[in-house]
Amino acid sequence: QVAAIWLQHFLLRSSAMGSRLGSHAGSDTPGWQPAFDRPWTDCCVRRSDGGACCDVTSPFGEDAFYREAFYDCDEGNRSHDWLFAAAREVARLKMRKGKVLAKYASFELKKRASYARKEISQCIANKRSIEAKDELRRLRHREIGTDGDSWVGCTMEAWTGTEMPPTGEGPYWSKGTGLGLKVRCGPDYIKHGNKCDTAGSMYQTMCVDMIKSSHKIQSIMGTLVENAPQLQEYCEESDVAGGVAVRWSPDCPLPRVLCINVMLPYHTGLNPLGRLGDDSGCSSVSFFHIKPETIQLSRLPNPPPHIKLFKEFCAAPAGHPGGPLDCPARSLGSRVRKGVKKDQHAGMFKAIGCCLNPDDVHVPDMFHTYNGKPIIAAKCGYVVKDPLGEWIEIGIDVRGFNVFARKMLGSFRHLLPKTKTHFAFLIQGVEDSELPECLLGDMFVHGADMMEDPVNLDQK
Repeated sequence: QVAAIWLQHFLLRSSAMGSRLGSHAGSDTPGWQPAFDRPWTDCCVRRSDGGACCDVTSPFGEDAFYREAFYDCDEGNRSHDWLFAAAREVARLKMRKGKVLAKYASFELKKRASYARKEISQCIANKRSIEAKDELRRLRHREIGTDGDSWVGCTMEAWTGTEMPPTGEGPYWSKGTGLGLKVRCGPDYIKHGNKCDTAGSMYQTMCVDMIKSSHKIQSIMGTLVENAPQLQEYCEESDVAGGVAVRWSPDCPLPRVLCINVMLPYHTGLNPLGRLGDDSGCSSVSFFHIKPETIQLSRLPNPPPHIKLFKEFCAAPAGHPGGPLDCPARSLGSRVRKGVKKDQHAGMFKAIGCCLNPDDVHVPDMFHTYNGKPIIAAKCGYVVKDPLGEWIEIGIDVRGFNVFARKMLGSFRHLLPKTKTHFAFLIQGVEDSELPECLLGDMFVHGADMMEDPVNLDQK
């Protein structure tokens, strides 16, 4: 019944949307009134080539995401854009989005019916192992000190084995290799949509932590962490000249430390009686340290494209440590130029999540299509930087994702302790002079439970 109601509401919106596009009507058309509180035409823009595009923030995701998944396969390809100039094709796209929802609803019903008995039997059989894991979790949380920065690097253990840990064990994190993912490359990415394998990263992982509080954690540096963490000095032969290791200094145009705060909600926001903003959720906080080779490249007169992009990103306006949360410069959305599609906007911050063991995680096959696809952080992201240039903090609030994405997170979060996931962050390039893209930093997370593993800082 829920699926039917959502689908009916969705198709009604789709027909209204198609009629507006078919008649080239917009929110500034005289006499036009939106049919809903948030008119979908608010984000319709005109491209430079005269064509129209509409990145619709619908409950099930933007049209561009589905258009690329159904037709183009790779983001940014414009070869089928002409199909969506007609209202009929817009409605057809909406229908396909509705099918995704219907398949998801069907999967949810079958999963709950078929796995109920299995889950009960597993709970009984694994009671002892679960109790042992809970005891280890309590001991780990108890060992964390009470001073401000003591939790950094202590809430999750680093996995140092040569192979990945067994499925279901964790939580662990391990350093990323900078390999195994796909990023944009030329020539003419907008036309051809070329992708290539990643070839390393600019920063190396220092630690990954999971924390929570009675309120949403929207700031790390300058509030929960006073001083940027230090990395034990290391160098390789290629990084040494005359016996002196390459080290970061304040005159470097790039920060020494990169802090990433991913804010995860515990509720989907679908309950009309609840407020998503009241959900404190938890945060996955990662720290990365600049690599010596990145320092060397940043000092070149003509550095590579990925170095230029990140230098420009760091030089742009940002929030201040401990400053107001509603500061316009703090929002990554303020960096988006009006009339430019986000997937054609250079300098945007992107995140990639790729599940490495999908066979161990029973989700609908259609969702495997989106495994490893990047997401762009704009209105749901923030940036804060050190006035002295030593660190920069970037945050992504999953509460700002569409309802469908939040619903999937809520429905499948019980499977997260079984997953082994490769996470990566990068700055988006568009033109040939900005490509190929390069990862800022990446890491692996194994067996993390977003409900039980985060350390409650209120108790420290």
